[in-house]
Amino acid sequence: MKQLIIKKTTFFSAVLALALSGALFTACQTSNPEVPANLTAREIIQKAQNAYNAGREKQALYYYDTLIARYGMNTVTYIEGKYEIAHIYVKAKKWDKAIPVLKEIKNLYASSLPGSYPGEYLKMVENDLAKVPEKYLKQE
Repeated sequence: MKQLIIKKTTFFSAVLALALSGALFTACQTSNPEVPANLTAREIIQKAQNAYNAGREKQALYYYDTLIARYGMNTVTYIEGKYEIAHIYVKAKKWDKAIPVLKEIKNLYASSLPGSYPGEYLKMVENDLAKVPEKYLKQE
């Protein structure tokens, strides 16, 4: 009888531990933040930078994607958002994700009249492409 009580207690303790760990896991999952519709492009960029600086890479990427979706019709804003996305990937050494975005930006500059877009983004794209190991550039 005593052995049966111990087994039941152990069983219920295990079930309780699993339930609590499941609840904790669910509570700790990060979801995409609410981005108020009235935020300006600058405010979204600031939120993205704050998220990235706080170690929330996925949230930062979500903010930049939101920036592009809302304000991407402005090519300069589009370039800025895309560059920041690519730069996050470069810092994380996610070359397969960074390279296509960097090349897209470079192609935008190549197909436009000189001076159409801020030159600093082209320079930063070139700097980031220089960080990519050669073997990844050859795959493209």
